[in-house]
Amino acid sequence: MDRIYKIISILVISLGLSYTSYKIESSFVDKFAENILALLTTLFAINIASSTLIAGKIREIQDKTGLSFTKTKTELRKSFYTQIILIIIAVIVGILRESKESIFFVDHNEFKLYCDTILFFCFICYVDIIKDIGLGLFDLLDFDKNDTK
Repeated sequence: MDRIYKIISILVISLGLSYTSYKIESSFVDKFAENILALLTTLFAINIASSTLIAGKIREIQDKTGLSFTKTKTELRKSFYTQIILIIIAVIVGILRESKESIFFVDHNEFKLYCDTILFFCFICYVDIIKDIGLGLFDLLDFDKNDTK
């Protein structure tokens, strides 16, 4: 249930950013849309490196304590697939956003607003994943086998 609330919250924030940007006629979103794929792939590479550190630390702790860390491994796997899906969504939305034709029977500006919302959503989800990976890394670095008792 928490994930649903998180997704709804991120969607509302993304729509708010898109709508505000549209209303004040800011060109930021256009520049953001041009660069989001490079940004997301760079963040993906950073997250892979961080996840590798987490996996190494998990292996070290497993060898010392015998703990399994099944949930942590599952969450790392989910975050990996989520990031790939978000990149694919961003590619598709970026292509549709730049189309010259009115798509899905809505006004072009309205459609662009929806696309911008989805692009912001992808970015904010990435930031959330970075936060989770970072917190997990710091928790593992501070791990004390006495905490398991």
